[in-house]
Amino acid sequence: MLNHEESTDLLDSTMGVLEADLINATPQNGTGIIDQWLEELRQSDNTVEIADTLERVKTQLRSDQINSGELSSLLETLATQTVEFSTRMGSEGDIAYRLEGLASALRSMAGQLHKR
Repeated sequence: MLNHEESTDLLDSTMGVLEADLINATPQNGTGIIDQWLEELRQSDNTVEIADTLERVKTQLRSDQINSGELSSLLETLATQTVEFSTRMGSEGDIAYRLEGLASALRSMAGQLHKR
């Protein structure tokens, strides 16, 4: 598993991808960071559901015909799972806070996709 600094770096990188300009971004921009998350999430039994949802997001992003409604729904699910996971992190450090920020960014992206 990642140490605190590596976790923070991965969260920062993820936020950078999520906050990027959607108009100029390609769906594949996010798959590299997803692969990094999947590698880490698969190392723990308590993150299986998050990894499964993230794998479905990755599949949707790689599709020739992205279903924005389905992708939006998957991002909402991922946001909910992220918040639930953050509550298990305890108050030590700022990871829980960062995970909540990530969940908010996922919800924002889901909302943007839903409007398309």
